[in-house]
Amino acid sequence: MRPEVWQYIQDKVHLYLHPIRNLGYAKASNEGIIHGLHWNTPYICIANDDIEIMDKRWIDGIYQTFGMHKEIIGVVPMCPRVAGWGYGVNYNPEVLPYKEEYTPADYDYLLAGDFSNVPNLPKNMPTNQKGNLVDGAAFIMPYFKREALLELGLLDEHFFPGSGEDYDMLARVYSHDYRLVSTAYSWVWHHWSRAKDLFASGTLEDPYYKCRPYWNEIGDLWRPEDNEGHPHDIWGHYTSANGMKRKLKRVDEIFVEPI
Repeated sequence: MRPEVWQYIQDKVHLYLHPIRNLGYAKASNEGIIHGLHWNTPYICIANDDIEIMDKRWIDGIYQTFGMHKEIIGVVPMCPRVAGWGYGVNYNPEVLPYKEEYTPADYDYLLAGDFSNVPNLPKNMPTNQKGNLVDGAAFIMPYFKREALLELGLLDEHFFPGSGEDYDMLARVYSHDYRLVSTAYSWVWHHWSRAKDLFASGTLEDPYYKCRPYWNEIGDLWRPEDNEGHPHDIWGHYTSANGMKRKLKRVDEIFVEPI
């Protein structure tokens, strides 16, 4: 967490952990998840420090989406910057520009889902997002059911500093016949940190990032040689040579590193 964020949240949190180095997305998330599991909370949310809540109604949409299908074990709010992003929807234009403060009318516009005034909408993006669920969401403040994390396990900390752990978790979700969806009933703004890109390019100055090498070798966990030559896919399944749908096999270990 960036130091300046603390001044805004210090009277709103029950426990604040400040490690001496940047743990990366997976491990930092896991430390919070472990506490949530220990406290028996029914839902656990993973939130970056570059998320802005646009309207207090965002949480209502999360709970509403969980109630839509019993197979949904994870819900992610949409971001106006990439509205409707999900598996098979590779690019979506910005449907509402960033502002320091959003009005209730701005949020009503997002909930209504009438984006006909937005130019260059891709053909595979529904023009009416209201009530639409997109499978295979990016981890923009994901909410999980407690029992799902107990069954599926934590994020894999092989991934560092970030990128790939969400695709890995998505495949685990769908290989267990659950769903993790992005919902148009809830919206938050995600600024998208550039830290992982700077790290990969070698231009990041933070010395704590240098404690581990960059890692995003998802094929080492979902090995083609174990799946008739098929690579990782976030659906967690592949079609075999005889046309049968089969679940992808993953290595058993979910790496969690001691602090």
